[in-house]
Amino acid sequence: MLLIRHGQSTANAKRIWQGQMEFPLSEEGRRQARHAGRTLAGRKLSAIYSSPLRRALETAEILARESGYAGEIVPLEGLTERRGGILEGTTHEERAARFPELLEKFLAVPEEERWQMVGAETDEEVLGRFEAAVAEILARHPRGGVVAVVSHGGAIRAFLRDRFGPGVLAGDLRAPNASITRILWPPDDAPRLLELASTSHLPEEPDPKTSTVE
Repeated sequence: MLLIRHGQSTANAKRIWQGQMEFPLSEEGRRQARHAGRTLAGRKLSAIYSSPLRRALETAEILARESGYAGEIVPLEGLTERRGGILEGTTHEERAARFPELLEKFLAVPEEERWQMVGAETDEEVLGRFEAAVAEILARHPRGGVVAVVSHGGAIRAFLRDRFGPGVLAGDLRAPNASITRILWPPDDAPRLLELASTSHLPEEPDPKTSTVE
């Protein structure tokens, strides 16, 4: 399983917390997606699955074109980004101005404990639907194969930390835009994390500290 974060969106570029709001890819995001697709050109993809949000679907479409994948792209609701509550559509500066006391409390607790404070989806809610989507993907490919799954920084982080431990993407880190995480998923055995959030296919590797916005 190739777990891929969408390319940079216009909201990412402006440091806006997008959550489940719709934003397209930026020109940089399209460039990133092209490079990700080209690095998959030598792999025979069995399928491409995607979050239905525009930035993810656009990334998946570019991946398909550049990799030579001719099949359909299958959208799965469970792969959608975390609903961000009152944080959606705001920059850090706007949040600090509008909710100074709440933001101070929000940042003072571990990330997994923050979400109910702002009306966002909890980790349990995100994982419930994301795990169901992964289970559906695995069930569709009982004979194995290589599948690409395009999703989002927050949802990917919650899933990877739950599966592989809190040392994965520690702190507030997210997998960078257009990064590729490789997971080996043997039948009737535990998954193995082969490669985490690689950006070696991108001409200039982004600083992971700039990749914390949902």
